[in-house]
Amino acid sequence: MLATNLDSNHRGKVMPETKTKILVCNAGSSSFKFSLFGAEEEVLLAEGGIDWITKPTRLVFRGAGQPEIREELKLEKHADAAARILDDLQAGASAALQSPEDLRAVGHRVVHGGERYTSAVRITPEVKQAIEELAELAPLHNPAALDGITAVEQVLPDVPQVAAFDTAFHSTLSEAARTYPVPKKWTREWGIRRYGFHGLSHSYCTGQAAKMIGRPGLRLVIAHLGNGASVSAVRHGVCVDTSMGFTPLEGLMMGTRSGTVDPGLLIYLLRHKGLDAKELDSALNYESGLLGVSGISSDLRQVLSQLPHNPDARLAVDVYVHRIVRTIGAMAATLGGIDALVFTAGVGERAVEIRKRVCEKLGYLGLELDQAANETCKPDADISMPASKARILVIATREDLTIMRETRRLVGSSINGRYGKEQARPSLIIDENNRQTSAPLGQKRASPVKERTK
Repeated sequence: MLATNLDSNHRGKVMPETKTKILVCNAGSSSFKFSLFGAEEEVLLAEGGIDWITKPTRLVFRGAGQPEIREELKLEKHADAAARILDDLQAGASAALQSPEDLRAVGHRVVHGGERYTSAVRITPEVKQAIEELAELAPLHNPAALDGITAVEQVLPDVPQVAAFDTAFHSTLSEAARTYPVPKKWTREWGIRRYGFHGLSHSYCTGQAAKMIGRPGLRLVIAHLGNGASVSAVRHGVCVDTSMGFTPLEGLMMGTRSGTVDPGLLIYLLRHKGLDAKELDSALNYESGLLGVSGISSDLRQVLSQLPHNPDARLAVDVYVHRIVRTIGAMAATLGGIDALVFTAGVGERAVEIRKRVCEKLGYLGLELDQAANETCKPDADISMPASKARILVIATREDLTIMRETRRLVGSSINGRYGKEQARPSLIIDENNRQTSAPLGQKRASPVKERTK
């Protein structure tokens, strides 16, 4: 069997047969996304998902050497979605999976691991119970992840499962960085503290930036800008600060989330405007951000299209950029300077105008944007001028690949080949000294930024 590289920058490249296969699952409240990898060579064999947030339910399936499948379905449960995906993976003469026995493990994205889980873990009944208990802190995400885990257990009862946590990368925050200045009872008895999120993305970008620049020991500011958004400060591969906190609501302005607001404002609304906790929750999480300020959409592309003639759209973009710039500046101050700024996720990877506006205000950090490179780049790319004192990188985030690597690490003792020693690695940080010698998905290794000539 031949596997085709499905990476957007290298579609159609034929890869050799791979023996050890790992399935990565990302279950949402109304969706189930997956990626199937050949673990030894980090080859993406198939990907897709099932989404029932709108009716009818829609399936998208992309397999190596096969036409993309798009189909309307009637299912609305994670268990049914997992069963259908497993069937599709085994379908056809060039099936990505010959039988369920070919799977070495399944890795799951879990948003909140609390204080207990600071790296990926094998899923046990105890781990499942902990994920359920943490649902109070991530009500939109942890219950869905648990549903996904249960669904896979039903169709693959004998395959080991691994949980990779979005909070784990930020577990290295110092006590000063993770502590809120609130009464001790809140922090010591109730566990109120800053956790941080999007850690799987920040972790991947940390390792990839080190590869692109060609040296370790970097001071990185990573801007994960999507419908949800966060910024992290990373020194020597270790996260030292991040913009999200106890929940994913803190920090930057997002698609429908407000980001940080004055707590006194919330007290005022409770006391004087008749709002209750449920109404505040709904307004801050679903009615604010780009949608709330623009009155147009939570989709930045639609807001940008209205800039020429809509003052609310202009204000929304101005606030969005202002808060990104302010947060990047704060992170750079925490690091004592910056070696590279990384843009990633949907907005970070694709929104030329946002990158331009942000970088225009960060010249004092030694960042000098190459306007032509910014307008034409395809991730992964360096879009800074040769003379720029700090690099500006655009990196296509690969949370699925990070989960696969963590899963491989935990089951690595039974995987033959060059990755056998990875089981000893202690955390989600992808080694920035290039100890993982293969580039993702069969790509050539990214050229060091220092060799860039124009």
